[in-house]
Amino acid sequence: MTGVTDTRLLLTLEFPPSEETKAKAVHLVQNEIAKHLLAPSIVLTEFIKIAGAKMGEDAARTRIRLLKERGMRIVSLGEEEALVAGTMLLSHRDVPMADALISSFVKTGAAEYVVTDDPHYKTLGLKTKWFSEI
Repeated sequence: MTGVTDTRLLLTLEFPPSEETKAKAVHLVQNEIAKHLLAPSIVLTEFIKIAGAKMGEDAARTRIRLLKERGMRIVSLGEEEALVAGTMLLSHRDVPMADALISSFVKTGAAEYVVTDDPHYKTLGLKTKWFSEI
């Protein structure tokens, strides 16, 4: 089964704190793309907002295009994901809306885990994977 990426993975890949972290992030992305990594459309929004401010919008769009060419699958947020995310947020009001929307792909069975180190996903009771764990 595949994973669904949180924006943190893409940001860590582009702006790693060290060369060691960069190598680990590259390895994780390669492994996850081989398993058909999902990237919800909200991740693209967050990535353009954050990475675009640092590297420019064109460069951020190019990074997304390259990941897609390598096999990352972009998935749109639909009615089912929106409703599942809303339900999660009823009992977890401190979780950001984007995290709940990303989580909905695990809750609906489209993915098995979230590729992140963000603790919000553990709060939601989801399985996560990060390069410190591979």
